[in-house]
This record gives sequence, C-alpha cells and structure tokens, in this order.
Amino acid sequence: MSRILTLPLLLTAPALALTACTFDDGGVGDESALRDQLESRVFLELAPSSTVGVVAYDADGNPLPYVEPKVAGGEAVLRMTDDGWLLLEDLEIRLDDVTIPAGALSTEPIYVTDVELRLGTQLAAQPFWAGDGRALWAAGDADLLLDWSWLTPDGDVYPLAIQRLGEVDFTVAVSLDEHDTVSAEVSSAMNGELHRLDGLVTFADLAIAVDAVQPHID
Repeated sequence: MSRILTLPLLLTAPALALTACTFDDGGVGDESALRDQLESRVFLELAPSSTVGVVAYDADGNPLPYVEPKVAGGEAVLRMTDDGWLLLEDLEIRLDDVTIPAGALSTEPIYVTDVELRLGTQLAAQPFWAGDGRALWAAGDADLLLDWSWLTPDGDVYPLAIQRLGEVDFTVAVSLDEHDTVSAEVSSAMNGELHRLDGLVTFADLAIAVDAVQPHID
C-alpha cells in the first residue's frame, strides 16, 4: 500500500499546454470539430501523468510525513450545452490505498481504501475558444468530495462518511489533436486550510493537475 493521505506537496498546478493559442470569448462557428464532439458527452480517462497533492497535519498542528501521492485512475465527462456553455459533468480521481503509520494518528497503523476525489456539483463555464476552434479554455467552481473507507487488519471494508472539502476553483483546457482525439487538462491550486476533521487531521494546500484523454478503441 502507498501512504497517500500524508501527502507531500505539489503546490502549483502545471501551466496549461494551450498557452500558444489565442483565445477569445466570441464563441465559435458550427464548423468547429471540437464543438461537434462536445455536443454529445465525451468520456475521458485520466492519464498516468495526473497528480494530486495536499498537506496533512495532525491535531497538534504537526505536519504528517510527506509521501508521494499517486493517482490510480479515474475519468472526466465533458459536454457543451446548446447555448455554448462547457460542462464538466463529472470528475473522478481514484487514489491508491492509504497507510497512516503507527504513531502518526494512532498507536496502530490505520488503513484507508477506496479513496476517491469527485465533484459534488458539476462545473459550468463560458469557454474561451482558440481561433481555429480546435481548443478552448474555461474556469469555474464546483464542490469537491472525498470518498474513503476503513480497511481493517482482517480485510473488512467499512465506508466512512463522505467529506465535503468545499467549493474549489478549477481551470479546464480542452483540445483536439491531429487525429481529432479529445484531451483535457483539469487543474486547481488552493492555498491554506482546506478541510478539518476535528481532533484528527487537517488538510491544506490542495493541488490537482489531471490529464484526461479519450480512450483508444481499436
């Protein structure tokens, strides 16, 4: 098991790959190949390059040991409304299992499984389009939830209460490559305290940078 609740941190999200494009908010014509694809839901798989970071503190304010977080998978679902708004309908970021070592929060190790970050509300934003209609950029906010379960030493799994981490600002960049494959970058950086479990642990300095791409179908 990887220890990813006691996370290190990546405090800034990477720059968007679309900075070479010129964007405007004037919309895009019906000839846009990207808009054509987004008229229906586009399901994207998270790539191995995706990262999540957060700093964790114990009840006394001591930083918990830094450990490299690892994204185990997930998906993003995008769609364009008839009136031109970009919707990030779903974002699920599955993380590896967590081991909180003995002495950090308890005299015994604590094992956490089924760890997932996901949207509690969809993100809706007015996009800025590249001049050629093959890329867009948007920003908006959505609730972020944490799902997790307790794994006992005997292997039993008990779901824990869903944690609402708060309303988080996201940026979304979507583009088409030369093969008309849709890809997206979803990122967020939130400094300061994010969420507190009184008497247990506090999370702060969240950084999310996920890459998502249409799965290849032979």
